[in-house]
Amino acid sequence: MNAVGMGGAIFADAGQAVHVAFVVMGQEAAHGAPFRAALLRVMEQVHLETDQQRHWLDQLRGERAGTVNFAGMSTLDVRAQCALIAQAVRTKLPETEMWVLQAKYGQTDFEDVDGERRFAFSAERIAAIHGLSKWMAPTLPRIKPLALDCMLGRMFANHKKIDISARDLAAQFGGCHKKYIRASWKMRNHLRILEEKAIARLEPHFVQHGLIMPTDTTKYC
Repeated sequence: MNAVGMGGAIFADAGQAVHVAFVVMGQEAAHGAPFRAALLRVMEQVHLETDQQRHWLDQLRGERAGTVNFAGMSTLDVRAQCALIAQAVRTKLPETEMWVLQAKYGQTDFEDVDGERRFAFSAERIAAIHGLSKWMAPTLPRIKPLALDCMLGRMFANHKKIDISARDLAAQFGGCHKKYIRASWKMRNHLRILEEKAIARLEPHFVQHGLIMPTDTTKYC
């Protein structure tokens, strides 16, 4: 299915497409009001750059609960486009680039333990973080593997309740806290480069399928 035939590209850019797709695919495949509510949450989370996207959001806010009119797309159409994006992340990217997107945008779970709700990563995000940790280990030989896992988890969690300071890491795993500050900087740089490469690699595929519009920097093979 090509989105161009339904009134133009769906997303402003490849990064937004990946973000929305991961959130939508993390929702149950519900129809009607539940799916509309999920789409509304997604569209309110991302930066809308085009008049068409803002129009879609207005439609979602004002639409009755019975249907979703996403610029002529049914709920199945929307999920199909998001599934296409998620599949591209799994099949079009090298492992390291795939891991970075899965770790950043993968599903966030909450689990109830002893009456307390706790933040938790999905199995996919955990696997991605472990993969990135092993990949980075040779470049950070002074950091213990478990510490690498914790540092990456903190970077991708973006949740104040599991924030771990450099001093906390030093107390738990040994060494000076400045070592973890320097390592964190290096890790963030690696992650930034990997994400930029992944998004650039996905752009031509998304343009081809009408998910985003081509830009001056979009390259075709």
